[in-house]
Amino acid sequence: MLASKEQKIVVGLASYGMSGRIFHAPLLSHHRHFQIRRIVERRTQVAKTQYPDSIISTSLEDLLQDTEIELIIVNTPDQTHFESAKRCLEAGKHVVVEKPFTQTSEQAEQLIRIARQRKKILSVFQNRRWDGDFLTVRHILDTHILGRLVEYEAHYDRYKNVIQVDSWKEQPAAGGGVLYTLGSHMLDQALVLFGMPEGVTGHLKIIRTDGKVDDWYDIRLHYPHVTVN
Repeated sequence: MLASKEQKIVVGLASYGMSGRIFHAPLLSHHRHFQIRRIVERRTQVAKTQYPDSIISTSLEDLLQDTEIELIIVNTPDQTHFESAKRCLEAGKHVVVEKPFTQTSEQAEQLIRIARQRKKILSVFQNRRWDGDFLTVRHILDTHILGRLVEYEAHYDRYKNVIQVDSWKEQPAAGGGVLYTLGSHMLDQALVLFGMPEGVTGHLKIIRTDGKVDDWYDIRLHYPHVTVN
């Protein structure tokens, strides 16, 4: 059971990469109902300078074996989300998983079943639902300021022409590529606004020289009365 309103929820952070440093650790440390107990850093202890009261661990196993930890943030590389979240749930922890939740819908359904069986909270960290621009769009649609909507278009104006060869995001293994890393935000926002589509059309490309993963996509969600690109 998670802590009551008067207590702090004790948290383990599974990684201190970019998302750990910029999103999760700062948000958790500034919220009065959370306490960061352990942070996983396999080679360094950089987190200790920012969060001196936390314990630096070298593996997820340390978080699983710590009986004081109630909640684990799974913010490891995308292709590890399923196995890491599964281990956390089976160890009796509540879990928040970075996007994308899993690599397949079958994996997602399996995690949901385990969470229900263990009576644990399982959620996805979709921070882009709280961006100011998206909240403005949602308000406009909810209040029908524009009248009947016939077309919705969203895109990232981003072109990263440098290939970071040592990054898992640039590797062709499952989980790499811009559709999983950035596109999942955009698709989640569309689903929040319009619900499940009747169909999906998608085109993926590799346009950077020497690129190994998709770095361009065009996704179209098909609804009866609105076109979503």
